Amino acid sequence: MRFYSIRDFATLPAGLTLIFAASAATDKPTEDPELLLRQIRSVTAVHLSQLPNYTCHEVVDRMLRRGGTWNHLDTVEFEVALVGGEELFSRPGEDRFGERSIGELAPGTISNGVLGSQIDMIFASDAAEFRFVGTADEDGHKTFRYDLRVPQDKSGYLVRHGSAQAVVPFEGSVWVDVETLDLVRVDLNVNRIPSYVGVRSIEKSMHYRLMHIGGANFLLPRNAELAATDDRGNYSLNMISLDQCREFTGESTIKYGAPTNGSASRERLGHRDQ
Repeated sequence: MRFYSIRDFATLPAGLTLIFAASAATDKPTEDPELLLRQIRSVTAVHLSQLPNYTCHEVVDRMLRRGGTWNHLDTVEFEVALVGGEELFSRPGEDRFGERSIGELAPGTISNGVLGSQIDMIFASDAAEFRFVGTADEDGHKTFRYDLRVPQDKSGYLVRHGSAQAVVPFEGSVWVDVETLDLVRVDLNVNRIPSYVGVRSIEKSMHYRLMHIGGANFLLPRNAELAATDDRGNYSLNMISLDQCREFTGESTIKYGAPTNGSASRERLGHRDQ
């Protein structure tokens, strides 16, 4: 199971909650929530099955709030592909994926799992416990909302900060379009982290769109946000976007190097070598 990781934490005061404010649920549908969830899993599985055929350009704006002042640290860019359930990265213009982890390409607080590996973890296993909430207007869609939680004994969610690390439980919410059952938004929250790790909370929000590429419909986030607070109340924010997604073709030259266990595990709140 794969999630983002926190590495080389910077100092930053806490606070922003605007990204993760959930829409209020309203009336409930007539469908059986369990049957509806199985249908959502099926639709999501179809979209995930297409992901290994694509590569996308990812842009990450990294910001830091320290002493009440926001600073834009940098903007980093990657090419990202999902291969065998693994997100592999390269710098734009390179022809090899996976020789370096995302943290080696961009040291500091950074995120992975946007292209699809996190969603695969949530929907393709029995780790997540879902609770139907109702319907809500979200990101311009009429949606069904489910809340979810993954207990520690089923979680591969690894939080790493410096030399300290822990596998932790997490929770969140998913919203799907009431007509198509396509994902609209996924929020993930981690706030039960052992104090020795030095990270107080982590939140991630992904907002989806359906694109038609290479003769198929391709569901991917139009943008995502990663927020993290350390034990001193410092606050970090990554703003992530994907574009220029394209299909692998017979003329493509894509080579895949295997990431080392150590480098890849640093870059995931999820389980690679753990």
